[in-house]
Amino acid sequence: MLETLFHELNQQHFASELPLPALRWNSRLSSSAGRFCPGSRNPLRPRKPEIEVATYLKALPDGEIHIRDTILHEMVHYVLWHRQRPYGHTPEFPRILKSVGARRYNPVPKTKAYKHWYQCLGCKKLVPARRKITQSACAVCCKKYSGGKYSEKFRLVPVAAPPAGAEPCATIPTAPVAPESPRMAPADIVRKLEELKRMILRV
Repeated sequence: MLETLFHELNQQHFASELPLPALRWNSRLSSSAGRFCPGSRNPLRPRKPEIEVATYLKALPDGEIHIRDTILHEMVHYVLWHRQRPYGHTPEFPRILKSVGARRYNPVPKTKAYKHWYQCLGCKKLVPARRKITQSACAVCCKKYSGGKYSEKFRLVPVAAPPAGAEPCATIPTAPVAPESPRMAPADIVRKLEELKRMILRV
């Protein structure tokens, strides 16, 4: 499927200019629908460029449309690399993208399920998170009752997954880590050093 689409798009938009790259499905892609990996032009260690397409697109009702658009998007990166031009999102990139009619951004990113849930000790609202969080508090309560500063009263504590339909509180401020207080202020340290220097010079 990928190879067939590549040949079709290569002929349609690039006059078959592009050699066939390595084409692969990638099950780890989620926010990105595809990825272009440049090859190596080193004659001693040549390597084909690669175009990867997110596996989850196959399961979408209109998956073929998104797969086609993703391949075309990555082919724009490829054609720039092939022409030895900067192949990132440079000013030249959107011009070619527009001319071939491909999207710049993925319209169907795969959303990952929340693995962790936290609850504010104050208002009891729930906060979902995909990764573990530490030293965080409820932004709403901190702003309302603590002048916007982190407060242990509104710390987020881990809880079991809530029932379906529970209303989450989405904003999470990270608690600032208080630096260790110095024994002396920097200005006092400088002053003491100057005094010591004067004492030494007098001797």
